[in-house]
Amino acid sequence: MNELKAIAEINEEIKGIVYAAENISLTATNAILVARQAGINAVGFSVVARELRMFSENMAMAMQGLSGLIYRQVVATASKRRRAHSVNLLTQAGTYGELAQTRIAPACVRSQADVDEMERRIEDMSHELQVSMKRIEKQCATGLVIARSAGIEAAHGRSLAEVLRQIALVVTEVTDNIVVRVKTLQLRQTKIAS
Repeated sequence: MNELKAIAEINEEIKGIVYAAENISLTATNAILVARQAGINAVGFSVVARELRMFSENMAMAMQGLSGLIYRQVVATASKRRRAHSVNLLTQAGTYGELAQTRIAPACVRSQADVDEMERRIEDMSHELQVSMKRIEKQCATGLVIARSAGIEAAHGRSLAEVLRQIALVVTEVTDNIVVRVKTLQLRQTKIAS
């Protein structure tokens, strides 16, 4: 049961990251509008804001993929538990006599083989999840660079420079939050894998 609880916690973190990515997208859209008001001086900020919006869309897609992996892992884990419970019941039934043991033993062996195969698939999914999270971690590093670039570009916004700087700070904070959440995901995934 702890395994399923940990997977559910990971799924909640994913929802939080998707929410944060959506906030970045909205903030970036607002930043583009503000940069347009600032005119030619804020063209660089506008470009960075578009990159931030792309980053947030990519992050949301990555989270959807991660969510799909999590769902598959939940289904496989639940199935493995049901099968393991069946093996346990078959093993107990086989202890009631020689006739029961000879008829139940082959079914018990097949069911145990199924449990072992499910365990291997779950390990493969866990590895795939870890690889995805490493990719997402790299995406976050790129997002932080883009967010910090927005702060640099905000200085050129003249009369709207302060507004652009505030937007850049918000985006940097949200991106930092995503990085922390991804690290939390990795820790939770490590717990499941061990």
